[in-house]
Amino acid sequence: SSGINAEYGQHYYITNNLSSVGICCKRDICLSSAMSISKIFKRSRLFYGFINLAFNQYDNSRVKQVGPDAAAAEWIVKNEGRVKGLNTAWVENFQGLSVCYSPKFHLTHIEAIDIDITSGGCKYFDGLKHITYLKLRDSVNIDDSGLQIIHRNCWNTLQYLDIAGTSISIRGFELMIKFQNLQSLEYDVKLKNNQPKHDQILASLKKSDKPIDIKVIE
Repeated sequence: SSGINAEYGQHYYITNNLSSVGICCKRDICLSSAMSISKIFKRSRLFYGFINLAFNQYDNSRVKQVGPDAAAAEWIVKNEGRVKGLNTAWVENFQGLSVCYSPKFHLTHIEAIDIDITSGGCKYFDGLKHITYLKLRDSVNIDDSGLQIIHRNCWNTLQYLDIAGTSISIRGFELMIKFQNLQSLEYDVKLKNNQPKHDQILASLKKSDKPIDIKVIE
């Protein structure tokens, strides 16, 4: 049998017919080693999918309890990313999340490099009104549907976006021209290879009133 307690700050316990494993959702503690949860379970698609689903499950009651900014910060940190608010330091573990529970906290920066957030989990962007910096480098579970949610909430605030190494297609890439305040964009060469669509989108970006710093990652 399998069970998971997703309450913030508590331990997760998973049991299968082979062994019993105690797992803490905090970034820096996992069993008796420094291995992260994702690295432990990547060898098992079943366990990995179960953990990934649980860690990206949108919790509406939690959003109502702590607000969208703090709930989104929890989502990113428990998936081993890091966040920053206006006039705060970077937060990358659960101990640092206390700053996010202030009513004055506004989430502005999300750094999600090679972590297991999903497009389904991107529902945590709902209600975020101050995101200026979003780095999704190598987060392969983010696709066009996740980008659509991000655009819906951050179309007029986002200034820096890195989608290199994600699963965003050339169709999703078209959304770049709809981010009104985008100043810096990084993406990988696979999108550049989608001709002529890529060059059409790039031309539209370059026609923007504000210059955009564009970097293609080989």
